[in-house]
Amino acid sequence: MTLAPPAPGADANPDGAPESRAPRTATQTSPRRTRSAARTAPVEPLPIPTPRGPVSAALIAVLTGRVGAPPIVSSFDAQVERAIVASPDMLTDDDLQLALLCFGALDAGGLGRVDARWAVDPLLISVRENLEAALEESLREEVHLPSARLARGAIATGDDIADAVTATLEGIIDDADAARPFRYLAQHATAAQLREHLVARSIRSVLVDADQRVVADDATAAASLLARLGDQRLQTQRGCYVDVVDVRVLTAVNATAMLSRHDRLRGLFYGLRTTTGSVETSIEAAVVDALGRLGKPLLQSDAARGAGAGRARIAAGLVEAEPALLDDVLLGAAIGVAVERWITEHEVVRWKVGRSALRDCDAIGRDEVLRADRAAEAPVVDDRPITLPVERTGGIRR
Repeated sequence: MTLAPPAPGADANPDGAPESRAPRTATQTSPRRTRSAARTAPVEPLPIPTPRGPVSAALIAVLTGRVGAPPIVSSFDAQVERAIVASPDMLTDDDLQLALLCFGALDAGGLGRVDARWAVDPLLISVRENLEAALEESLREEVHLPSARLARGAIATGDDIADAVTATLEGIIDDADAARPFRYLAQHATAAQLREHLVARSIRSVLVDADQRVVADDATAAASLLARLGDQRLQTQRGCYVDVVDVRVLTAVNATAMLSRHDRLRGLFYGLRTTTGSVETSIEAAVVDALGRLGKPLLQSDAARGAGAGRARIAAGLVEAEPALLDDVLLGAAIGVAVERWITEHEVVRWKVGRSALRDCDAIGRDEVLRADRAAEAPVVDDRPITLPVERTGGIRR
């Protein structure tokens, strides 16, 4: 294995600017990426996480080594390929998902004191592409393509394409809201459970909000989340809770990061951001309701209520410009619903049996608030492994 730094001047994009995702044919509603307000100040690097298996351990060993030195880990690329083949479920594989998260961190603010040149090392790029290919394949296998009859009819006739696609996406959002698995937060979650949810959300936004390629209203959601964390005396340093969150949180982050990186996946990206934006708004409302129930009333701001509004119209503009992307936009929307549901189901199932939704790890003991919450938990009567119910449409097979 050769891990060599790029030749001087080989990087054609020294500023690290991302490739454009704007559709080739501009329309009034065509999507465009705008620089988040969160990027006006330097982004602090993500702390180097604790490995969750041999692949993430090997990757961290490589990244913390000196660029150009003899490789610390031999045949790393072959090791990753074997791990991908052997993994029973890429979507819930702690080791592989953490490795992907580390790659994403290199793009979005950096990882610890890792040399930034590792991000453009040819072999590591190949490894990342293999991991992303496995993630994309798993998502396409697990999530069903929604019905597109209305939108296809509009494309065939050339009439009101944007309106038809918008209506289809809003239907997907309405179907997702009908289940409302996050309603538990508003009606039943304890103060400790609410804090666990906020911890998970802090990781879900950390790479996305640090990335230049996301839509601008993510800055509003990030500011709201930071306020919630501070109110609960939780830490606000970027990525400080990576070690404690469930693997489904990492999968959600990695799916968004992967779809935002590749122009060929732009349809999936805009579809996913449409539904996740809507769910984020609903969950923020649930958090506000929970705080009120727990004696800390708080009004949801107009900006928070409006976060995600109009994303269906933006994604519809992409389809109007490039009709061939219809299936990808709708599948991306379904993926957004699925990843949100997987996370929330994990939380609710754990909470209903009196268990924490966070991982048991040393990082819990180093955090004053989480340590106190864990100490106050009732003793577990039944410590058998918990198996989540299989989601009937777009769930993770077990």
